[in-house]
Amino acid sequence: MTVLVVMQPTFLPWAGFFDLIDQAANFVHLDTVQFSRQSWQQRNRIKTAAGLTWLSLPVDASWTRRTRIVDARVGPVGRIKKWRATLAQAYAGGAGIETDLPWIDAWLDSLREGDSLADRNIEFIDRVCDRLQITTPRFRASDLAVSDGPRATRLIDLCRAFSANVYLSPPGAGGYLQAHVTAFREAGIELVFQRYAHPLYRQRHGEFRSHASVLDLLLNEGDRAAEIFRSGRCAPIPADEFFGTARTDDAAEEPSD
Repeated sequence: MTVLVVMQPTFLPWAGFFDLIDQAANFVHLDTVQFSRQSWQQRNRIKTAAGLTWLSLPVDASWTRRTRIVDARVGPVGRIKKWRATLAQAYAGGAGIETDLPWIDAWLDSLREGDSLADRNIEFIDRVCDRLQITTPRFRASDLAVSDGPRATRLIDLCRAFSANVYLSPPGAGGYLQAHVTAFREAGIELVFQRYAHPLYRQRHGEFRSHASVLDLLLNEGDRAAEIFRSGRCAPIPADEFFGTARTDDAAEEPSD
């Protein structure tokens, strides 16, 4: 089987995002879709003494011109200095303070107003892939001849471009893919959905909270992060089974493609 995964370049993604990349033969950053404010494209969560806390990156984008992710730009970055102090305080004593906080802090410090949002998100994703020993080839939709048709048609075209006979989707995309199961089948592509059992790990500040940014895993567990994130992998769910099963609350928290 040749598996393709297509996802928007998320800001500081959660562990399940990297599980999707790790399962793919090829991965495509879907940076050609419209930027959406207050979405996973520009924000994510870490765990602090106050619970799950949002880090929201300011982004300059136009609603009237329907700015694509690839065209969106980072806005004023003054608040990032506070983020860096928050991370140092929230994860003090964590196993990743020495192994991961230095490069994370340097990456945050390097963000500049006017930077490409897609470039910076993908840069972070690439850095974490290296850290988690993920070797899947990764591409950008903006560098490919991708159709501007309906979302499902675009995914099928990408599968054909990469000679993929399996499309692995995040559960959150099920809402719009349900109507297109037959189209995938007729194209000779098996549509399956990720099944990820979020692993527990040493997490500071009380009760474990899942679906935080991968920063939480890295800074709490350091060198054990790669082993831990892979421990949550389960066999994908075939489309017919997925749509015949009640959705879980966790699935609603997971970013779609």
